[in-house]
Amino acid sequence: AQPGPAPARAGLRRTLETGIALRAVGIVLIVGSHIHLFTLQGAAHILIGVAGHNFARFHLTDAEHRVRVRHLWRSIARIALPSAAWITAAVLATGVYDPANALLLNSLLDQGTERHEWHYWFIEALLYFLVALALLLALPLVDRLERRHPFGLPLALLAVGLLGRYDIAGLAPARFHLGPTVVFWLFALGWAAARATTARRRLLLTAVLVLATPGLFQPDQQLRTVVVIAGLTLLIWVPTLPSLAPLNRLAGLLAGSSLYIYLTHFQVYPHLEDDFPVLALLASLAVGTTYAAVATRVTRAVRRR
Repeated sequence: AQPGPAPARAGLRRTLETGIALRAVGIVLIVGSHIHLFTLQGAAHILIGVAGHNFARFHLTDAEHRVRVRHLWRSIARIALPSAAWITAAVLATGVYDPANALLLNSLLDQGTERHEWHYWFIEALLYFLVALALLLALPLVDRLERRHPFGLPLALLAVGLLGRYDIAGLAPARFHLGPTVVFWLFALGWAAARATTARRRLLLTAVLVLATPGLFQPDQQLRTVVVIAGLTLLIWVPTLPSLAPLNRLAGLLAGSSLYIYLTHFQVYPHLEDDFPVLALLASLAVGTTYAAVATRVTRAVRRR
């Protein structure tokens, strides 16, 4: 007979969605790299792809057209309002940021090359993509096109995004790899990956990823290129990863709070990074998860009213 504890240990075994794992690990890598606790860049660009993947899964459902669009605008508000509130407070409290940051317009106005001006490029890019797609999907013709060609539409948008990746129209900002027009192809690739139901389609997306990622970053950032390719290849090919129940709970918390951790950590870690870098990381994660909980409660309260 098997020993008694074995079934309990087996009961801890779980699987974890790859997108959740990438969001959880990615936000830790982003914050830790900013603190210089370690240096492993590329996670933010992976999360752009994960955002496209989640857009396809959670917004492009079988729901009726108006329900789809309404749900998408609510999601946009859940990102934009807490972000604008926090950044406005940061502008007033620190004097470091330009008002364009509070309005989430820095990427469009291209204020300059200073690192702090581009702290919120990820949130700006994500909002621009979602607003543009909400406007497109509000058109019944586009809604029908997406339903009939769930892989073809994001593939076409990926092709358009590659024009921006190589800046054919000259729209890239001073910090090239952070420009919305430059990184949109990653969002479209994640969207297409969620709709890639055959190995041939996954191979096509992998080929695009491997060919288009090199050159996105500085020549001395080859590891960053490898990280992006590896993370998004995992997203394309591997839907779930082996895990344990405690890891699932931690990953779910970090993934669900990842946007808010990204939003808030710029005002947390500088106070601790020199003397207590590990504490700076933990404090950044804690403040972000707390702000996520507050934003969620406020949003729910407003919706109820």
